[in-house]
Amino acid sequence: MKGLFSYNFDVDRYINRIIPRSRLYLLPKPISWFLGHRETPPKQIGNVVTWFWAFIGAFCGILVIEAVFQTERLKSDGAPIIIASQGAAAILEYNTIDSPLSQPRNALLGQVFSSVIGVGITKLFKLNPDFENLRWVAGALSVGLASAAMGITKTIHPPAGATALLASTSPEIEKIGWMLVPLIILGTTLMIAVACVINNIQRTFPMYWWTPVDMNRPKKGDVEKLGEKNGNEAETSSFDDYVEGIDGRIVIDGEHIVIPRWLSLDAEERLMLEVLRSKLREGEALESTATRDTSRTQINDSS
Repeated sequence: MKGLFSYNFDVDRYINRIIPRSRLYLLPKPISWFLGHRETPPKQIGNVVTWFWAFIGAFCGILVIEAVFQTERLKSDGAPIIIASQGAAAILEYNTIDSPLSQPRNALLGQVFSSVIGVGITKLFKLNPDFENLRWVAGALSVGLASAAMGITKTIHPPAGATALLASTSPEIEKIGWMLVPLIILGTTLMIAVACVINNIQRTFPMYWWTPVDMNRPKKGDVEKLGEKNGNEAETSSFDDYVEGIDGRIVIDGEHIVIPRWLSLDAEERLMLEVLRSKLREGEALESTATRDTSRTQINDSS
């Protein structure tokens, strides 16, 4: 029982084996730029500028979704002006754009899983003739299951919980049934598309499309070497990209993350550490490139 309570499950250990590494750098620079790829670290901006672009992004993102939802085709299918949970999603997608909760994987898949669960649970409860008196139970169950599904799939996106709740408790959303799923996919896709434009004018979005973890899995020898380097008696944890240490330090070196054996991190905290590790890798690569260019210049000058 003790082992069960301390067990960690990471779906990416199995999925990442078939996910290819990012190839954004192969695209033309104007395209890769608006998909979040940077060859040099972005310039830091103040929070006032961040708030300005958050306002522009949220306004444009919601406006685009509402405009599309108001087309005759969608209106005839019973589409609402907008799905309310996308208002909350706009705050994440245009304000806290460096949060793991805002990245495309979480934003899109979290909404998809939650809408499917919300509609499915509602359909089951509607089989009961006393559905109206049980609607509140359906809402609670939908959110609970959506939360668990997002946790298991590493697609946690708080506004998606509201989507699952609306599917059960809002008569307007409950009425459209399974139509909610394609509508939430369309709305979220439009929001991400607008975010790729607005958020990349002076900032960078997304931080990653699938995961910040390098798709090259570390070798066992590298893990052992890292543990000796930091003076820790390290062993591979249940998350292959992490190494457990015996002292009270968190060490990020661009390849692995060493965390104290007694320290428990949730999914968002681990993702934040992985984002930092990804930035370290980018910085090391840029520094290496600059060093090689400097060496070539010195050789040419001496010649």
